[in-house]
Amino acid sequence: MIQTENLIIGLGIAGINLCHQLEKAGKSFLVIDNCPTNSASLIAGGIYNPVVLKRKVKSWNVDRLFPALIDTYRELETVLEDKFLEHDFPILKPISSVDEITEWQQAVAEKRIAPFVSSVEETPPAGPFQDNVIGSVTIDNSGFLRIRKLVLAYRNYLKEKGLLIEKQVRYSSFKLNGDSIIYENVTSERIIFSEGRFISENPFFSWLPYNLTKGQMLTVKVNTPLDATKIYNQQFLFFPTEEKDIFKLGATYSWNQTDEEPTEQATQELLQKVKKALNIELEVLEAKAAIRPTVADRRPTIGAHPNEKNVFLFNGMGSKGVMLAPTFAKELVGLIYEEKQVNPEVDLNRFIKRYKKSLISS
Repeated sequence: MIQTENLIIGLGIAGINLCHQLEKAGKSFLVIDNCPTNSASLIAGGIYNPVVLKRKVKSWNVDRLFPALIDTYRELETVLEDKFLEHDFPILKPISSVDEITEWQQAVAEKRIAPFVSSVEETPPAGPFQDNVIGSVTIDNSGFLRIRKLVLAYRNYLKEKGLLIEKQVRYSSFKLNGDSIIYENVTSERIIFSEGRFISENPFFSWLPYNLTKGQMLTVKVNTPLDATKIYNQQFLFFPTEEKDIFKLGATYSWNQTDEEPTEQATQELLQKVKKALNIELEVLEAKAAIRPTVADRRPTIGAHPNEKNVFLFNGMGSKGVMLAPTFAKELVGLIYEEKQVNPEVDLNRFIKRYKKSLISS
């Protein structure tokens, strides 16, 4: 029988951050993950943006989230002896209307987006932009995580340490036995579910308000000279890979879909969006789709099950997982080992009424 303090289900970006914080704290863990080839973490762009472009305000909790983000991924680079974080990689937001220029100028003047945006350009940016682009803003301190590269490297790291079981979890095999949990040949003090989209099938947390969101990402070759030192964002995300002239283009959002097959319709939607701003020739090399769970209030769900003290959840990071996971993985470890409270806005107990209602209906 294998014994561990923490049995973690799932090894996407949330699970990796959780493992890292447990390892830093000197706590033992074991991970079960079926290592799918098309999980949301493997396909996601990994962009982190400190500004909500539509509302022209700073992203939720960004001043707290960013230091943890940078420190954590730099630590993982040291552990894994590779580079994953592209920090201080500016986001260029093309502007196509005078009214929008005015709105951005007002946001800058009111310091709503300081220090991330300091000025608004009222002339077209350099590069192959369409004639309708009349200005731009540049968002500093943004960047992206080469998330697929990190996930694959961390999987190998855990394999070498004997801490990864590659198989599909079976919920019916969990046995809650007082102060311990037994799963097949593993005995653990607690179980932490960090399984992404599969949380919708989890009987412990079926009462939480998850929606499944399908997203599609393209890998494209750019056959027009284009500055590869920026992320382009205007109802799309367009950013360089480590290969010359190869970019990622995403992402679509389709709600309440469960298939993970890319579609020609989504491909054309992305191509049309980017060509509204950029006058470039693209060759589609690959299209991939994945499902991620999103919560009704767009916040993660973190904490202990209301009735099972050894069952925990660390899930629902959504499209901002790269930003959110480092801070809240540390909070969850603090909750488990030091009884510190997690941020009320992410505490899964904010949905306790739904849990009580589910008990009545069952």
